[in-house]
Amino acid sequence: MRRLRVTVLGPVRAWNGEVEIDLGPARRRALFAMLAANANRPVTRAELIRALWGESAPSAAAGNIYTYVSGLRRALGPAGGLLRSGRAGYTLRLEPGALDADRFETLCEAAGAQAGAERPGPAVALLDEALALWRGEAYANVTGLFADLDRHRLAELRIGAAERRARLVLAGGGDDALIADLTALVRDHPLHEPFHELLMRALHRAGRGTEALDVFHAARRVLVDELGVEPGPALRELQSRILAEPAPPVPVAPAAVAAPAAPPVARRGRLVGRDAELALLRDLLDAVGEGRSAIVWIEGEPGIGKSALLDAALHEARARGHRIARGSAEELSSRIPLHVMRRALRLEDAPHDDPAAAVDRVLDHVRGLTATGPLVLAVDHLQWADEVSLLAWERLAALTRWLPLLLVATARPEPGRRDLARVRRGVSTRDGHLIRLTPLPPSDIEQIFGRTVGVPPGATLRSLAPLTAGNPLYARELVSGLVAEDGVRVVDGLAEVDARADDMPRALLDTVRASLDHLSPGARESLRYAALLGDEFAVAEVAAVTGRSPFDLMAELEEAVAADVLVDAGSELAFRQPVLRRALAGSIPAALRPTLHRHAAQALADNGGAVTRVADHLLAGPPEVDEWLVDWLVAHGAELSRRAPEAARELVRRALAGHPLPPAQRATLAALRDGLDR
Repeated sequence: MRRLRVTVLGPVRAWNGEVEIDLGPARRRALFAMLAANANRPVTRAELIRALWGESAPSAAAGNIYTYVSGLRRALGPAGGLLRSGRAGYTLRLEPGALDADRFETLCEAAGAQAGAERPGPAVALLDEALALWRGEAYANVTGLFADLDRHRLAELRIGAAERRARLVLAGGGDDALIADLTALVRDHPLHEPFHELLMRALHRAGRGTEALDVFHAARRVLVDELGVEPGPALRELQSRILAEPAPPVPVAPAAVAAPAAPPVARRGRLVGRDAELALLRDLLDAVGEGRSAIVWIEGEPGIGKSALLDAALHEARARGHRIARGSAEELSSRIPLHVMRRALRLEDAPHDDPAAAVDRVLDHVRGLTATGPLVLAVDHLQWADEVSLLAWERLAALTRWLPLLLVATARPEPGRRDLARVRRGVSTRDGHLIRLTPLPPSDIEQIFGRTVGVPPGATLRSLAPLTAGNPLYARELVSGLVAEDGVRVVDGLAEVDARADDMPRALLDTVRASLDHLSPGARESLRYAALLGDEFAVAEVAAVTGRSPFDLMAELEEAVAADVLVDAGSELAFRQPVLRRALAGSIPAALRPTLHRHAAQALADNGGAVTRVADHLLAGPPEVDEWLVDWLVAHGAELSRRAPEAARELVRRALAGHPLPPAQRATLAALRDGLDR
């Protein structure tokens, strides 16, 4: 008899040898799943009824169970004898290892034994084999009380196995895929703190300290938002240690797959590019060591590398023996007076009294620190600092003329904060240094690709560099997303993109959308409609599509211009980066996009829009042809044929094939078609 095999780590399926068995409708499949999970022991009819219907079983439930069992015996064919009935209930006979869930648990236990015997290599191999058995969520095509409970149990075992594997790999020095694996685990299990901790450790070990700290802040936001709790001791202690220690050197790749040449990692951490900016900061560090002070304001869009440049500068400061005070403002703490300054200067235990007195206390503390030597005081993400912290920063800026103090801040554009704009202006009036980080050149983006994936990028991966618009975070997310989606393969020592891979992984689009969270809800909504119109658009076009007045829209679009999301393009506005437009357009539900395109086409046509723009939206709209489309095509088909013949050909084809037409219109469109086909 051929061996019966059953899988529940994904959709519930069964095979008689190599032939898959049709398990039938949902409840019959659920009954089979419970018998398989309890293989080789009787399951009573009462247990089956409760598993399938819970407390709301119908009066005919017992008869239904008999019918399901009979149907399963027929479906099992030659293996039907393995499903037995007895006085104690129903029993499904399975050989050891025939159920993938049992195999998974056996492999995990064996891995635990190997790890306990200090054999991490075999333990990782066993865990890899165990995790490879999964094909999605357990019991993915089954509902019912039993499936829900066992699904949760198996999911916890899977999380535990993934965590154990990651700890073993990390303890052994890590590997090229560990960061990508942990990034995917964090995305899939955002409330499981150990995954955040492991990702922070892996990033820090790889010399990517800023990203490790970003993971902490992201974890904190999720935990506070979803559970109302702060990160646990392990995450907090790890954050403190990363802030206090320089990142370890990045391991050098083997010669066969050596990454592109980069400046010495021991001095630069993970920073790529920014040579002129780092040279300026080095000069200022030398100057403060000689007693000359300075103020530095580092600004740029989210992900452009402000924190990375700051980390590199602080690494240089440590090498010079300077005392460092570093704080990072957090969005959720923006209403706590002096929060970031207290943390930067280790004044958390100071009394929370009158703000003016608290600021004076900060200034006195800084005077005391600088009395014994130069101080570098750095505040990251200053756009999230509370008003009192901004006041303290301003007053410290005024003190720099008398103290050996290098005062550094990073901030992204925040159009709605006048107090932040005032602080920024103060940097210029005090002869400070404004460093505006611009997009990196393609060669630097390619270097980031190589560092992220672990081997130099090949031609297909390098061709995706323009999609990042020179943004280092986008570059890392693009590659990490491709790796997580199995879209990257190594060919002759180079990382190439699989032809089937999407060039815009979900992780990248999610990151880009998150970078726009600082805009007002109204601005984001207007930008979504603008993104539907294309890379460039006129305010009047957005007004036509949304039904709002241009005057009402201007404030929201000006906010996007101030935030560097949009730029002036002559008589129109344009998205500064195509990836921003794609992320915004992608946030519109797919089912809604055709309808919005159809609405946009008519709105643009009614407002005198270019025929090519109207045609683009009609082509992206629903395939159905209506009277308005036919009238527009008859009126503008000749012009469209000259400007965009392929678009004209497709729209004429749709109109002739999908709509009953009056003879005159049909003749006009047929003539257009014949002219296009010549």
